[in-house]
Amino acid sequence: MQTLVQPLPGIRGKDLLVDSYTSSTLNQVTGLRQKFIRKLIWLNILLVATRLFRNPIVALKKVSALKALRNRYRNDKPLPKYARSGNRYFVNFNTPGWPSPAFNRYVSHYLRRHGNVEGNSLSTLIFAITKKCGFQCEHCCEWLNLNKPETLSRENLLSIVNRFHQLGIAQVQLSGGEPLNRYKDILFLLDNAPKGVDFWIYTTGHSLNAQKARQLKRRGLTGITISLDHHQEAAHNTFRGVDDAYQKAMAATAYARNAGLATCFSLCATRAFISEENLKQYMELARRMGVSFVQVLEPKAVGHYAGMDVGITIAHQQMIEGFYQKYNYDPAYSDYPAIAYHGYTTREFGCTGSGADYVYADTDGDIHNCPFCQRKLFSALDPSLPELIQQMKTKGCSAFSSCSTKN
Repeated sequence: MQTLVQPLPGIRGKDLLVDSYTSSTLNQVTGLRQKFIRKLIWLNILLVATRLFRNPIVALKKVSALKALRNRYRNDKPLPKYARSGNRYFVNFNTPGWPSPAFNRYVSHYLRRHGNVEGNSLSTLIFAITKKCGFQCEHCCEWLNLNKPETLSRENLLSIVNRFHQLGIAQVQLSGGEPLNRYKDILFLLDNAPKGVDFWIYTTGHSLNAQKARQLKRRGLTGITISLDHHQEAAHNTFRGVDDAYQKAMAATAYARNAGLATCFSLCATRAFISEENLKQYMELARRMGVSFVQVLEPKAVGHYAGMDVGITIAHQQMIEGFYQKYNYDPAYSDYPAIAYHGYTTREFGCTGSGADYVYADTDGDIHNCPFCQRKLFSALDPSLPELIQQMKTKGCSAFSSCSTKN
């Protein structure tokens, strides 16, 4: 079945012809099929562990410990759905799709991290590849660096990705600025990057069209995360400082979906936004647009928000946590996107930045504990990168009271 998305101003309706947005039949895998896929995934994990530890008994113990950790993260609630994109299944937004070499690398990292295996290991590089952006986003953490001359060549970008590939990463999230301003350089990265890495793009939707979406998919892009900070058009446009920001985001979502890319909405949940009704309507929009995931970020007093009182209250956090639990684990919501809420997981289980699972590389190629810490530590091009990453892991980060690295 096919349906035509409501045509947007300046966009031909035929460009937005996409598959039906009934998530249960297109994006979400549930019921017996999901349970069968789950068994296959755990068998795959056991095989990865056996190769890593070279002892099936030790491997079984390590996988059992990993499963217990997974259950603790979910409060022992079974996950009733996986997202599907192409021939791969996604357990959550931060895990590469299965089956794939990227998924195996991701599993290997977690077995190393929680199995007391010596040596460096990372799962994700968040990489701001450009200073260029035509938006005026209210919450931008790169605000002070926007629209200055670029310092990284496309060869630098590739070199940094290669260096982190050697440290085990399974996923690269390209951000900025607006990364699509370096569209040709992204194609260069996708064409030349090492195997076994999933690439995602964080974007406002600016400049994405049907042709570019299809080309990105053909060159190996896994998915696109579209910044969408309100379900109401005027409110999102105001937040982003551009009159047609909402239309661009909706069009980008349809183009990405039509090209076969995995999709995610990313929401900066401000105090002004957070209410039961807004959260509900946002999830309804995400479902209608057929996205696989919704990422919820809490505002931080950095960048454009520097010096401002923007933190959300405990009551706000609890409200979002309620939605996180309901939409992720209640079978009644199995045809809605899964929610990634980093504030909750950080408070409950510790920050995964600071080299525990990921690091942030800024537009100069300098490494930070995370995108919000705003403290350059060292260059990603430093010859001593492995040793510097290990030092980062040891020191952790205390930039925010809610952040502490736990194993």
